[in-house]
Amino acid sequence: MASNPPTGKLKAPTLPTMFTLFAKYRPTLNSFQGDGKRILLSQSDCWMQQANLIGPKHFTLTQTGLIFFEFRKSTLDYDEYIQFLTMLCNEKQVNLEEVKEKLTNCGPPGIAS
Repeated sequence: MASNPPTGKLKAPTLPTMFTLFAKYRPTLNSFQGDGKRILLSQSDCWMQQANLIGPKHFTLTQTGLIFFEFRKSTLDYDEYIQFLTMLCNEKQVNLEEVKEKLTNCGPPGIAS
């Protein structure tokens, strides 16, 4: 008996849903298992690397760390993360909407896009 493919369309990813996925993601050598509501710097860096935002055209890991630690917290919620992205983009004069689009469309954690 052949299985029928699902008839519903996949939902397009959104920045909030991708935030939740990466905030739950457990990068290598990290024992922290997030609940999807707050994101660590290591999870954010992993997300940015997967979205091809780490490198000469966009950001360095040092830059992401310096801006992240301006919040004086070990984790950021979604609203704080948007502030983080805004600050990072302003400092590097990078288009915030382009960064959000790359983060939204890079695929779930651990998937090469």
